[in-house]
Amino acid sequence: MSLDHRIEVPTDFCRIGLLTRRDGQPVQVPFFARLLEPAALAEVQDIHQEALRRVPEPGLVRVDSEAFFAHHFSGEGRTLGVFAGDRLIAYGILGLPAGPDYRYDRFLEDLGLPASEWNRMAQLIGVAVRPEWRGNGLHRRLCEWRLELAHAVHRWQVAAVSAPGNPYSWRNLLAVGLRIKGVKWLSGDQLRYLLHADLRGSSLLDPASVVTIEVSAMAEQRRLLAAGYWGYAVAMEQSVLRLRYARPLPP
Repeated sequence: MSLDHRIEVPTDFCRIGLLTRRDGQPVQVPFFARLLEPAALAEVQDIHQEALRRVPEPGLVRVDSEAFFAHHFSGEGRTLGVFAGDRLIAYGILGLPAGPDYRYDRFLEDLGLPASEWNRMAQLIGVAVRPEWRGNGLHRRLCEWRLELAHAVHRWQVAAVSAPGNPYSWRNLLAVGLRIKGVKWLSGDQLRYLLHADLRGSSLLDPASVVTIEVSAMAEQRRLLAAGYWGYAVAMEQSVLRLRYARPLPP
């Protein structure tokens, strides 16, 4: 890892706000968000493990190792933390691959982007909120803030994955501008949507090509993706969760 890569992210990033729910009850608790130091590793892992214990079915959230978290505190990543008082209540990881030797998620290759774009890649690769603080929109805010950081360091190509069975995750990713552009397997048996956005600007979608399809209809979604469609919005019809797909217009 180069020294330049280590210092490019603005270290003074900070956001403040108000938490309005705790354990489902109304509260008024200030929060602040900032980049974490490696000393926060144990707290981040604790939140991750708590999230894993509460997933409704195995495989919806990937099990990440201590080495994974440690790697992204500096060098090829940064980790944002949200605090209520002095307690860390949420985190989001921004992967910043230095090049083709990056050892974790290789979304550039999954998307078919040229190798010259490695130093323009940013990856939203881990986020969790302590259960009592869910309902405050922190997941979406952590997506937004990581996009801001990516933009600040000219990492225009932003990618993420999300399990089809975890709509809370991919709905937030769609809401901040990412589009479903493929599907892939993690660890051989964990199906994921592959989402992507180019922060320099993305093609408009052709309204005449819109198709709405149930999230459970994965084979049909694969066919649409293979035909060049992008998933771009959520639709709820007759209490059934659906996705809207459309073709991008020519540039």
